[in-house]
Amino acid sequence: MKKIAILYNLNRKEHEYEAEFDSENTINSIYDALKDKYDVKRIEAIRDFSWIKRVDDLKPDLVFNVCEGFNGPARESLYGAILEQLNQNYSGPDSTNLLICHNKFLVKNLVKDIADVPFGYAVKKLEDVKKIKNIAYPVIVKLNSEGSSMGLSEKSIVNNYKELEKQVKWLLDKYNRNILVEEYVEGIDVSMAYIEGLGALGPCKVACDAKFYDYEMKTIKDESVDITPIKDEYKDLKDIVIKIAKRLDIKGYAKLDFRVKNNKYYLIEVNSQVSFQPLGEFITCCKKDGYDFNKIINYIVDKALESGSKVNSIGIGEL
Repeated sequence: MKKIAILYNLNRKEHEYEAEFDSENTINSIYDALKDKYDVKRIEAIRDFSWIKRVDDLKPDLVFNVCEGFNGPARESLYGAILEQLNQNYSGPDSTNLLICHNKFLVKNLVKDIADVPFGYAVKKLEDVKKIKNIAYPVIVKLNSEGSSMGLSEKSIVNNYKELEKQVKWLLDKYNRNILVEEYVEGIDVSMAYIEGLGALGPCKVACDAKFYDYEMKTIKDESVDITPIKDEYKDLKDIVIKIAKRLDIKGYAKLDFRVKNNKYYLIEVNSQVSFQPLGEFITCCKKDGYDFNKIINYIVDKALESGSKVNSIGIGEL
């Protein structure tokens, strides 16, 4: 029986940076999906890096990597990079995918000829705000390399230069990270799943009692968020997803978030490290095309075991 190690960060709801970490329910669901076919071990990737020795001693046939990391724009890619140094096969996107996709501004510039993207700027310091020109208000101000809408609230949508400067300063002071300023697109939140070998799955729609799926909605008020599959085929959107996945040379899987307005699909972000929360967007998209939780988890593992080693991305695929 082959050995599978589930490597994860556990969300104990004690710190803001845990927002993207997995709950015990999600980790246990992955374990239950695999336990009848594989010898499965759970390894929490705690901050002192003691997990490295545990993985190296176990020498699993595959690491099911769902780690998010604690800080910085390379936090997701760190785990893939370490596993590669151990010559350890692992599931999902490789370290290059994880690093590139965590940079929203970079990704949008790489794929803007494939999908509509909101016009915007990357801001590194407060003085950069003065360089922002020809942008139509309202605009949204958010961290460039963060997920789970960390730092996002109703105040993130600003209507003039004064509000923009104030919000940028607040984010810089609180997080000290690069910021994305882009035109705000009013529309419907739609997500798609991409899985290597299966293609584009979904879509699903995210509806919540807020202007957008912000940090509060993803954490404190998560029970009020309605994630449902969309009946229509959305073939044109699936074609866009396939093209983006090829351009970014995605390995394993990804979740792509869009805003739909006037029959246009505006790419909001590409999440290479996805959440396997059983009722979340990624799994809901898979269910839309006939893959329930257990089936998709086992497909991902079986696919990753085929090669026996990680196939690395070069960072950009078909031009």
